[in-house]
Amino acid sequence: MARCDDRPAFGALYAGAGFRRYWQAVEHPSKPVLVSECPRPRHPPNICRDGNDGPWSTFRVEVGNPSQQIRLLPAHDQSSTWIIISEACGANDSKCTNSRGRIFERDKSSTWDQFGPYNANPVLEERVGLKAPGLFGWDDLTLGWVGDNMPTLKNQSIVGITSKDFWVGSLALNPRPVNFTNYNNGIPSLMDNLFTKTNSPIPSLSWSYTTGAYNMAPKVLGNLVLGGYDTTRFQPNSVSFPFGQDISFDFQVAVQSITTSLNSGSLLNSEDKIIAYISTMVADIWLPTSVCQKFETAFGLIWDSKAELYLLNSSLHQTLLERDPSVRFTVGPEISGAAVAINMPYWSLYHTAKLDPTNSSSDRLYFPIKRAANDSQYVLGRTFLQNAHLSVDYHRQVFNLSQALYPSSSTEQNLVAVVPHPKQSSPGAGDGDKDGSKVGSTSSGSLNAGIIAGIAVGVAVVVGVLALTAFMMYRRRKKAANMDKSVGSDIHTLTPCGGDPFKAEMGDGLVYEVAGGMGLELKGDGRCSNEAGSNTNRIHELSEQGQKLAEAEGNTHYIHEMAGQNPDEAGAIAHRIHELPGEH
Repeated sequence: MARCDDRPAFGALYAGAGFRRYWQAVEHPSKPVLVSECPRPRHPPNICRDGNDGPWSTFRVEVGNPSQQIRLLPAHDQSSTWIIISEACGANDSKCTNSRGRIFERDKSSTWDQFGPYNANPVLEERVGLKAPGLFGWDDLTLGWVGDNMPTLKNQSIVGITSKDFWVGSLALNPRPVNFTNYNNGIPSLMDNLFTKTNSPIPSLSWSYTTGAYNMAPKVLGNLVLGGYDTTRFQPNSVSFPFGQDISFDFQVAVQSITTSLNSGSLLNSEDKIIAYISTMVADIWLPTSVCQKFETAFGLIWDSKAELYLLNSSLHQTLLERDPSVRFTVGPEISGAAVAINMPYWSLYHTAKLDPTNSSSDRLYFPIKRAANDSQYVLGRTFLQNAHLSVDYHRQVFNLSQALYPSSSTEQNLVAVVPHPKQSSPGAGDGDKDGSKVGSTSSGSLNAGIIAGIAVGVAVVVGVLALTAFMMYRRRKKAANMDKSVGSDIHTLTPCGGDPFKAEMGDGLVYEVAGGMGLELKGDGRCSNEAGSNTNRIHELSEQGQKLAEAEGNTHYIHEMAGQNPDEAGAIAHRIHELPGEH
């Protein structure tokens, strides 16, 4: 049985290369938060991998009062944190409980405030057949376990799930609010609360993530930073990706090419125009059937129609280990033009499918690509994020993708805060030694052409600039007053519908009444509805096209590194903060 005493860290710093292009790591009172991954120091990283399609690095959190330790994966498009509840496993079924990152027993929490059952289906994941009826409520949530010194937030939006489609719960990274009845009473998200309502807020509505490398030797844990990024975890580049126009699909990329070291040809047909979506909640890479067939030819894969997987037998796996092939994805904001190449060695191209998660004898190796039925199913999931580092900035509505790096455990982390409004331009993201500075320091560089031109402007222009500045200060102050509208105008609405999705599976004990402590006026009819797709915006080294949010003044922000979770340790805390090497 896996034990999770060594934890990956979840940090509140932005980790994207592209962020640095537009934001300088200036001296700032706020600090990023590194979320702790599951394994604690002194324990091997393979002891804390969760999931039935990985394994993956999970992160430590605590929920309820008294607190219950849970391990979670990041959720790029959720505004509510999902946790596995006790109805998902049988009584005293420790194998199920542990394999799902531990369960939440809400009847043992004095602060659990139940609202009722709703469908919690995220739009992107539902397209590939993943669904999750949810029991919505509120409870206390801590980003880490005891001893991690991470923030605790009261009355956070929590969704209890039992669905087998999402074997492990997930930590909400989308800052947009949730609403159960209409667009007028949005419930603040975890990220928004971390940014505005804690004594040590994070610097910005930004985060960075890479899943880690489970099959590497030594194994590398995942890395999750809130409010900034860790410069040791990626190779900087100068390509920026704007958010998608549909808020349910923030992280949209154009796949320009796919090649493999096994042959000189392309795995894409000349007519293929693939617009794919990045997801931290989907494990595999979903591609057109024609592309999957080229993978079959190149790698010797055989599709198992019953398991709906490319299962790997021991002979083929050994051959591929010896040949050590790689796959290269070239992705950009558009079908042609600027792009980033992400190289994926074979160690990142085989996972373990737990066909029966409670029976280890059913475990099978598989090649993590899947056949998409149509272009709405093109997804680059966690498999891709083993080798790609994702950084997101909701203020500027941009994200960055970079080749992930895997520093040794002795390498000191270098967390850099992303702030909503830099005081000056930062060096280009492609300049490796000028991309950012450590928190609490300033970085300097030579004047760029724009600054030189500005210095040369005459007095008449200066007067005009001063007038414009006064006007912009007025607009900025007005924006600051409407911060929630700027970030949270896209509310994830949950429209009630008849029926109780938990009744057959969970019994009749659900309460549909909102507890009296809620400040929002919500209709407590306990129905289910679909959650509008959550968005996870990333900023990396994207262009300045993204909408900028007003800078909240006077806050002292912190970047939190959350501890990663390790299952089964009676005394271990269930929060993970991962800015550590996470396992995939």
